[in-house]
Amino acid sequence: MPTPPRPRRALPLALAAILASPVAGAATITVTTLADGSVPGECTLRDATIAANTNVAVAGCASGEAGHDDIVFAPGVTGTIALTGGQLTIGDLVTISGPGAAALTIDAQGQSRVFDIGGDQTTSYETTLSGLTLTGGRTNGDGENGGGVRSMSAFHLIDSVVTGNSTVGPNSVGGGLATATTTEITRSRIIGNWTKGYGSLAGGAIVIFGSAAVTDSTIAGNWTEGDTAGGGGIIVFWGWFDGTFVNSTISGNETRGNSSQAGGLAAGGNVFLTNSTVSGNRTLGDNGSGGFIDGAAMSVTGNITLTNSTVVDNSSQSVGGVSIAIGANPGTGLIIANNSVIATTTADTTALCSKPMDSASSSHDFATDASCGGDALIGGTPVTATALALAPLADNGGPTWTHALLAGSAAIDAGDDAVCASATVGDLDQRGRVRPQDGDANGTATCDVGAYEADDADRIFDDGFDPAS
Repeated sequence: MPTPPRPRRALPLALAAILASPVAGAATITVTTLADGSVPGECTLRDATIAANTNVAVAGCASGEAGHDDIVFAPGVTGTIALTGGQLTIGDLVTISGPGAAALTIDAQGQSRVFDIGGDQTTSYETTLSGLTLTGGRTNGDGENGGGVRSMSAFHLIDSVVTGNSTVGPNSVGGGLATATTTEITRSRIIGNWTKGYGSLAGGAIVIFGSAAVTDSTIAGNWTEGDTAGGGGIIVFWGWFDGTFVNSTISGNETRGNSSQAGGLAAGGNVFLTNSTVSGNRTLGDNGSGGFIDGAAMSVTGNITLTNSTVVDNSSQSVGGVSIAIGANPGTGLIIANNSVIATTTADTTALCSKPMDSASSSHDFATDASCGGDALIGGTPVTATALALAPLADNGGPTWTHALLAGSAAIDAGDDAVCASATVGDLDQRGRVRPQDGDANGTATCDVGAYEADDADRIFDDGFDPAS
């Protein structure tokens, strides 16, 4: 399948703004208190969701209307809403717009999910959550998916944080989020969520039973635990659905327990990563392969397409584990990479690729072992970690963390400008910095390989002197 065209950064931002804004003609219900339950003369968030679901005024909350409803918060309603009455249920088309993830937290206190969003094959309660932190969600029953949020309808998460949520029962998936259909995550952080229990087979952070688009977001520090708890420390796409990641970082996630797999990402369909970083994910435990080939970073049944992306320092405890595992059966699936880095900077013996890159569709890549083959090898030899000169994962500006290219890196000015100029990349790096830059100070600006574009500041030597001066 060819790489789908991706708009420049401005379009996702504009789309996110539209989704997060009140809808013309919709009812607006204003929350006036941090209390849970029902308070005479006040509008609590719980009563606001009931008013939206039933189209009836509840306590101090205005009535919802048939169709879409907007739930907003009065000025000064900041802090934490501690849920005491169980999960908040949504059964209508709803947008909930908070004042910002740093300003408002909804805490389920380990007693329930935060949100349960209804819907089925004939009825969709499409929901957008923006400007919120969701924490303390927990389920403990058999097959109780989605510790933080369970959504049976199209779901949008914007400018939000999902952290500290879990599923602890058997056969439960999606510690942070479990969604049944199309999901969009924009400028959000999914961090520190987990699943625990036998057969908790998927998604310490998120499990998605449908297509997904993740933009300007971080998925980090999530894990699955328990035997057969594979399917990814972070995200699983179940079935033949595509996942698209743009300007995003997947890092420090783990699968733990025997027969675990895909510490970073497991996908049943095709995966597209553009201007993105996959770093420091781990698969732990014996026999770490399960139904997929073991992939410390990613296990993908379909094709995986890397464009100006960096996949580095992902590891597997399993003998024969690989960083990127492609195809559920031998001969299926392709690794297509352009302007990308697949590397390890440690002595880890995890192979990088379960099969060589597709040579007809890949170019201008670097890999630190021979398993990725093709264009990723320089004269038939892998590039060394020393030559790549990648800095540790850090905040280098922009919405997500990246690996900076240090002075003298082989990746500087080694890319294909045509790839960077494509609609997929849009002449920007993961941080939103303009490509190309003259990173090696030779007088010609050329696109770099990987998610990070080096500029003047990266040319400073260790002694503090700019080589161009």
